Amino acid sequence: MTYELIVPPGIRRQIKALPVGDQAELIALFDRLPAEAEQITDAYGLEVPDSPVRMRTAGLTRLIVVITINDTEVTVTVVRIYDPLD
Repeated sequence: MTYELIVPPGIRRQIKALPVGDQAELIALFDRLPAEAEQITDAYGLEVPDSPVRMRTAGLTRLIVVITINDTEVTVTVVRIYDPLD
């Protein structure tokens, strides 16, 4: 199943301020998320069986991306992008 990717305006502004290399990595991740979110991310916290909403993370070179996958709304939403070294 292919999900709709949602990147809120505040996160879009954050992405625009990142170095070009980080932006390229994020774009590559975002290209894959709608169809492969479960396969390319890891569980974030406790997974509740049969829950229609799951929180997941993806680790990139310098960034960690937190997303939610919502089976009811068929969406993948970027919740937060952070640099653990910042």
